[in-house]
Amino acid sequence: ACRGEQTPTTAPAATPTSAPAATPTAAATPTGAAGATTPTTAPAAATPTVSAEPIRLGILLDLSGPAAPNGEGNLRGLQLALEQAGMTVAGRTIQTFIEDSASQPEQALTKARQLVERDRVHLLAGITLSNQAAALKDYLVQNELPTIVTNAGLQALTRDPAMRSPYIFRVAITNGQQDAPMASYAYNTLGYQRVAVTAADYAAGHEHVAAFRSAFEKAGGQIVDEVYAPFGTQDFGPYLQRLGQLVGQVDAIYAFHGTSTDAIRFIVQYQEFGLKDQIPLVPSGENLDQSLLSEMGDAALDLMGGLAYTAFFESPENQAFVEAFQAKHNSLPGKVAYSGYLGGLVILEALESIDGQVEDKQGLLQALKQVQITGPAGEFRFHPESQGAVVTIFICRVEQVEGGQLGNVVVEQVPNVDDLSF
Repeated sequence: ACRGEQTPTTAPAATPTSAPAATPTAAATPTGAAGATTPTTAPAAATPTVSAEPIRLGILLDLSGPAAPNGEGNLRGLQLALEQAGMTVAGRTIQTFIEDSASQPEQALTKARQLVERDRVHLLAGITLSNQAAALKDYLVQNELPTIVTNAGLQALTRDPAMRSPYIFRVAITNGQQDAPMASYAYNTLGYQRVAVTAADYAAGHEHVAAFRSAFEKAGGQIVDEVYAPFGTQDFGPYLQRLGQLVGQVDAIYAFHGTSTDAIRFIVQYQEFGLKDQIPLVPSGENLDQSLLSEMGDAALDLMGGLAYTAFFESPENQAFVEAFQAKHNSLPGKVAYSGYLGGLVILEALESIDGQVEDKQGLLQALKQVQITGPAGEFRFHPESQGAVVTIFICRVEQVEGGQLGNVVVEQVPNVDDLSF
């Protein structure tokens, strides 16, 4: 589905909680996955043993601002997983409380406090940006809130022993987890030896660049220049002019702007400036999420990147996920939708294994550590030390697929990539 740059659209279920902070009445109302204004339950006939006390799941995502495509995709995937379970697990209704963190760390902390102190959620899913993860970490740990991060890739959150917490799990990839395998592929297979990098100037941008740089230099390559633009940049002209001065001096340019409207603008403007035919572009997989490709159009064609998910990976689980997502949203799922869906599967698996006793925090944390599932992108588990995701990274090329749309087609697979491997 196309998303306008100024007014990103959300799935219908997101609307009850996408109001600004000035409207606490709307935000205070718990919502189910169907977008109702009262707590949603599965039909009574289907759940005769549902207990009176629902499991309260807080969902905190960016549903407005430049990172809205991330939040929207995450929410759609998470809601689909819960809906497929009938909004129940182990005989208990799942009640969701959805809040919009609006691409701002301060807003994320305000909304997290509302979810914990007002709504008394049992666990939290979501968190879109790295700076939000940094702002939220201490509060979540102090309140002993089991948290499943479905998007934010802040490396220290799971990689740094001083920052990681038994209360925080991440189903999304860590910043750089896609980029390190792609950097090795760029040097060893594509033959790029000298590369410049450009990225959004915030925590995630610098971490993605650092991961690409480390792997590329380890393989034998050289990074010759770095160019950063503020997150939310509308006109990349000045930055593209600087990159254009590198024609003949570099073999390729690596770019990271997240799954955002920035990524759309950068890749489109890169082609408009005539650079695509002069310096090969190697975007982070974040820039090539399926949800962005239709708005990029031909500017994305033939670009290659490393992704933790593609709708074109062939497996029964992925086929079922893609068909269900398409039926609901009339579009293919991308990595962020997959990460949300995976978060839902992990939550359901852990709760089922403890008979829905979400009040037993230690039991829930142990159940989460032990989750092993085969999902749409293959086998998934948490790293026992970091509690980050252990995944397969797919090296993909953007191609025109059946129906004329663009898609990330698998060229190579790199299995068992964890967040401590680079």
